[in-house]
Parts: sequence; structure tokens; C-alpha cells
Amino acid sequence: MIQSVCILGRQPVLGLAELESLYGPLVQATAHGVAGIGLPADAIDFARLGGSTKLATILATVTSSNQKQIEKALLGIVRSPAFLLPKSGKFHLGLSSIGVDMSPAKLNALGLTLKKVIRTRHDGSVRTVPNTTPELSTAQVFHSHLANENGAELLLINTGQQTIIARTVAVQDIDSYTLRDRARPKRDARVGMLPPKLAQTIINLAVGSNPGQTPLTILDPFCGTGVVLQEALLMGYNVYGTDLEPRMIAYSQANLEWLSAQNLKLEHETWKIEVGDATTHRWEPRPTFIAGETYLGRPFTEVPDRATLEQTVSDVNAILTKFLRNIRPQLTPGTRLCLAMPAWQTRPNTFRRLPLLDSLEKIGYNRVEFERVSSDRLLYYREDQIVARELLVLTVK
Repeated sequence: MIQSVCILGRQPVLGLAELESLYGPLVQATAHGVAGIGLPADAIDFARLGGSTKLATILATVTSSNQKQIEKALLGIVRSPAFLLPKSGKFHLGLSSIGVDMSPAKLNALGLTLKKVIRTRHDGSVRTVPNTTPELSTAQVFHSHLANENGAELLLINTGQQTIIARTVAVQDIDSYTLRDRARPKRDARVGMLPPKLAQTIINLAVGSNPGQTPLTILDPFCGTGVVLQEALLMGYNVYGTDLEPRMIAYSQANLEWLSAQNLKLEHETWKIEVGDATTHRWEPRPTFIAGETYLGRPFTEVPDRATLEQTVSDVNAILTKFLRNIRPQLTPGTRLCLAMPAWQTRPNTFRRLPLLDSLEKIGYNRVEFERVSSDRLLYYREDQIVARELLVLTVK
């Protein structure tokens, strides 16, 4: 029985795979863009999730999508002492509909009805956050403080069989993500700009539900400016990064020193960064997990001609195959990896993938299969983006 729900991000398949990786069979696809979890919200480490925008506790279920029944259930919820309110001060209320047939105007009217009931229980003022769309954005929830004791976002989620009513208890800290992405002292658009949220997802897919023995070390063999290393440090792991280019090592070092100055809690985590060609390097000590964005090849702003594309695919495939062969004997059987590799979008939602994906077992790896999503759908891209990132989750044979 699910106790909590996560609202998934722009590419919900990645968020669902991330949750399944961490919480296994307790996770289910509840509605489009929504995952249900058989755990209380306080047992879910929301801050580490890159693919979920909100976390909510289930308050009630209604056995239909009938608006009158939903309104009756909502009135019962806000009247109950179990619906916690602050002792004084301003209280903000918001409503979001996911799959429930309620217009923004209807949600706004319903919000005013609930506001009147809440005012009978609360000494301070009560304000509603107006809907211009059925679902409030992450920014609205974050900046209106709807996920803490001074506010509430009530989610109405149509699962097809019933309507879930849930209260948001956590929302992505968009200010923190912006700081970790744009305020770092060293950035380089030429080597790609890995978003911190995607780095989190890559790490979570690498770690899985069995974190292994302490101390835990995550290796990024293509560390670039250190985004994966940064996010792994924030999760409490020791990190080890290598890169072919000395300039990238200097950038990673500067960025991690900056991060350490921002976060006192990093005192007990350690990092090691060194120049290394991933196709020949020997990593010592042996890492616990491998997570990173590999070499993506040439950047393209438009679909290249066939010959150029095939040459690029061949070059990248050779480098990454050599890397996988090099690192394989340095890892213990069962070691888990998540590597972002390139896939080229030749037509809308049609991709040219690396040939090495068909020979993973021959070079000593098994591809991790998921129950809730297909492993070949773990693609991160924008509609107009030629070079997508395919997240490859592997274990060493």
C-alpha cells in the first residue's frame, strides 16, 4: 500500500527508474508523471532525488473523480486536527490537479471554500495561491512556502480507479540547484553542462538500493568540471575523479573547494582528483560505484550528414568500448555503474545508439533491467537536441 507520492520531473521515466533503483518494489507508477511509494514521506531522502519535483504524504483516497465527492473529502481533511496548522502568522494554501478534471477557475473557487474552513481553526491570516494552470509549478510551491509548516499544497491525483488527496511535504530547492549550477567558479560550455539534477539521478542509478560497505567511494572517470563529484559529496560519499585534460582537473578542484566553503557538512567527506586517460588509467583505491557522463563526441546543432554521424558514432564507440574493457578487471563482480553515453536524435524521438550496447555481455557487463520502465528508454534530451544522453546502468559480471 502506497503511503507517499513523488511528482516526477520533465522526463518521468528517469525519475521512476531513479526511485525504483533506490526503493525497489515499494515503488509503482501511480499516474502519468506520478510515482507511489510504500514508505512514509519521512523515510524518503527527497533531497538526493534529481528526477522528482515534489514529495507528498497521502491523506485520503476518493473512489471516483466526482468533484463533489472530492470537495467533501477535502473539507473533512482541513477540518480535522490531523491537518496541521501553525499556531499563528500567515498560512498559504494551494491546490494542484493532476489528471482530475478541474479547471483553474474551479480550483480557485475550491481554494476559497477551504480557506473559510481553515480560518475557523487558525488565528492568523489565510491566503490562497491562485491557479493559472491545474498544477502549481515547483517555483510557486517553493516560493510560497507551501511545503512547510506555514503552508499546504493539496494534490488531487487521478489514478484511473480513484483520486488520491496528498499534502506536499517537500519540493525541489530551486535556489540551491541554481547556486550549484551557475555560481560555481569554473564552468565550461564546450565540454557540456551537466545539470546537477541529472547528476543526482546518475548517482542514484549507480548506487541502487544496496549501498555496500563503508567507506563508500564514487568514481567519475570523465569528471570534467566536477558536477557528479559535487553532488556525490553532498550525498555523503567520498569521491574520486579523473579526466584526460589537466584543465578539467584544475576546474574540478576549484569547484569542490568552493563547494566545501559553502557547506560545512562536507568536513568528513574526501575527494581525490587526478589526470587520467579513462582508456588506460589504473584507479587506486578501488571505487564502490561508478557514475559519470562519458565522452559525448562532437556537439551538433543540427542533424549531421550520414557520413559525419557514422564517423562520430564509430569514434565514440571505440573510445568507450576501450574504457569499459580497461576498467572491467579493476572492479569486483557485482559493482554497479551508471554512465551517461551519447545517443543521436536523427528524427523526433528516433535515436542512433552506440553499437557497444549490443556487446556488453561479451566485454563483461550485464545491463540492469527495471520493473517499472524499460532500460532502453532512459534518455535525457530536449526536443531540439541532437546529442541526447542515454543512461546506461550496468553491473560487472
